[in-house]
Amino acid sequence: MKNRAIIFINGNLSDLSQAKKIIIKEDCLIAADGGVKHILKLILIPQIIIGDFDSIPVSLQKIFIRKKIELIKYPRKKDKTDFELAIDYCFAKKFQEIIIFGILGDRVDHMLANIFLLSKVQTENKSIKIKIVEGKKEIFILNKEIIIEGKIDDEISIIPVSEKLEGIVTDGLEYKLDNEILTLGSTRGISNVMNKKMAKIVVASGTAMVTHLRK
Repeated sequence: MKNRAIIFINGNLSDLSQAKKIIIKEDCLIAADGGVKHILKLILIPQIIIGDFDSIPVSLQKIFIRKKIELIKYPRKKDKTDFELAIDYCFAKKFQEIIIFGILGDRVDHMLANIFLLSKVQTENKSIKIKIVEGKKEIFILNKEIIIEGKIDDEISIIPVSEKLEGIVTDGLEYKLDNEILTLGSTRGISNVMNKKMAKIVVASGTAMVTHLRK
């Protein structure tokens, strides 16, 4: 059974180089509808395509069927986005790790809704690892502990998405937090920097979005 899913969303993905570095043959490649275009640009084959298929021409759908790619089709009038359906699929299949490409597009409403969705599902499923990748940027959902590998002077921001982020302890960051609290709307966690090649962030309670910008 495959333990890691890679989801491609139909957003702007300016840099595919990181995807090339991350994807291995054991991964399950999942396209949320038109996100399949990114997989095809990488000259790879998705295992699953899920959504209402409003962004995929019928001619291309027929090619996928001939190649025996699993298509999970939903009606256009539905209560969930294609991305949420892809996330639901990953949880149903019990993947231990999910990496997401294409989430940072032009649609700010979609981007924010998707990040809050991930915050919610990560809170409900603390054991699963979730990461968003876009070029030199990585976004993690923190509700327990994360370890970030990078370089000295890489930029790290901790942004609460719950009312409070309590018991924050950091290691490997220039501005250390030691059993402290950040509240929703606080900018105190913005633009910290790594002073080691590995940073560790632990929280006792609450959820945050942690961004990592590689220099």
